[in-house]
Amino acid sequence: MIGRMGKMLPTNGNWIPESRRFPQDVLADMLEGLCRDMPNLSPMECQALDTLQVRCMAKLANRQPESNPLPPVPKKPRRQVEKNTLQQQQEEREEHCIYDVDDSEMVSNRIYIPRLRATWKLRHFDIVMPAFVIKQGLLNKHFHWEILNKIMEIPDAEGQAEFQKFVDEVVTKLLPRRKSTPRRG
Repeated sequence: MIGRMGKMLPTNGNWIPESRRFPQDVLADMLEGLCRDMPNLSPMECQALDTLQVRCMAKLANRQPESNPLPPVPKKPRRQVEKNTLQQQQEEREEHCIYDVDDSEMVSNRIYIPRLRATWKLRHFDIVMPAFVIKQGLLNKHFHWEILNKIMEIPDAEGQAEFQKFVDEVVTKLLPRRKSTPRRG
């Protein structure tokens, strides 16, 4: 076995060929050692050792791995383009302090609705409404489960339109009260 150690070469990361040869080399070395150590073997015994070697090699050949196992294919990143477009849209949006805007001015407000039910996903809606509705938090009083269920279970565009319709109805109800109510300062 000491002589065999001198034959081994570095594998450079390719370990299968050497690992495949190892059991065969061990068997060949053992049988050669038997033939060398026992000079009084008859030709029949040498032939029996050769037959043993052939049978063992055939059994080893069936148990050898084919090649290095391939690592799993890395998953492709998903929604990378969509994230970039969302970031661009957020950068393009102008944001202003709501308290610096006139009460009657129409402003776009992004309303986020969290995942309150298991079937929902986090969604946001860009809704246009007068600034006073946001400043005074008047829309919060009018939210109810019926409208939330309705807008969260339909596609984004339809949900946006339905939510905008709901907000417009609430604002029209509030406008007559707003005109008649004196402003506190």
